[in-house]
Amino acid sequence: MARDLSSWMTAARVDRMPIILTCIRRYPPPGINSSDAHRYLWRHCGGPMSEIPTLLEILTQVGLIEYEDTRLRITRSGVRIATQDHQVGGRILGKTLIQAGVFAGQVRRLLEVSQVDEAGTLVCPKDLALRVAPQLTGILRRFSTVTLSTELRVEASMVAELGDVWSLLPAPTSPKIDIKKDMGNRGELYSYQYCRMNASDSSKVRWVARDDETLGYDIEDLNYTPRRRIEVKSSGDGKVRFFLSRNEWNVAHELGEHYEVHFWGDVSLKLPVQQEFEKLISLGYPIILRGISDLLASGRLAVTPTQYLVTHSDND
Repeated sequence: MARDLSSWMTAARVDRMPIILTCIRRYPPPGINSSDAHRYLWRHCGGPMSEIPTLLEILTQVGLIEYEDTRLRITRSGVRIATQDHQVGGRILGKTLIQAGVFAGQVRRLLEVSQVDEAGTLVCPKDLALRVAPQLTGILRRFSTVTLSTELRVEASMVAELGDVWSLLPAPTSPKIDIKKDMGNRGELYSYQYCRMNASDSSKVRWVARDDETLGYDIEDLNYTPRRRIEVKSSGDGKVRFFLSRNEWNVAHELGEHYEVHFWGDVSLKLPVQQEFEKLISLGYPIILRGISDLLASGRLAVTPTQYLVTHSDND
């Protein structure tokens, strides 16, 4: 399961980010040596020094700072936040973090428990919003299109920001690419967005694998009775070929036609997710396979055992 940074990003930690960016910007060329950065930045922004590495990791992942050899430098986007963000109440940084997926977990949970009225405004009782998305709610309050009284109200323009696919992709937790995990995250994200786009009530589409990976499927759609359970597979190849775990195999046969597989082929980690989602939809993805056991029985799908468990016989 991808690490969810939403709950870690408290208001105090977010407030330290512009200070860190300002310190890095003002540091004389050729930039701060990475071996000296933690203590130097901590002296200026305060808080626990043990949190500095995580803050730098996040700022790097969202494109606000970068490492050049052993030196830490600010990017053009980082300079904009360091010099302008305080003038607009922190909205530039807030939008950057949302778009980068730092609050992906809370965005998803807020969308699932809220209602959207005829004007496209998201409405959620205050207590519920603060329970499922406390840090995100704090960030949203920076924007004039958001109000919080007895209920949280987010106007349509900001709802579009939250609901777009790129804001729901969990932020990476390491600069090292994990092709299998990143490919899987993209596929699940695309199916979640695809189901929301086609649902009569998008709040009833749940990305359940983000909270529990043991269910045997990734997405639930409660717009149907019985609910649809969807396992998502993705590949860089266009040929339909994927693996089912023993648990997925068992759940697929147990649920029959109420279990389906979404296959996303031709996935490329090099493309921005929003651009790729639109491209894959135009190519006819996802390929939807409903009722695995029936498809196997009819010959439309073929299965090949790839592993065998070997143990000592009790008779030995």
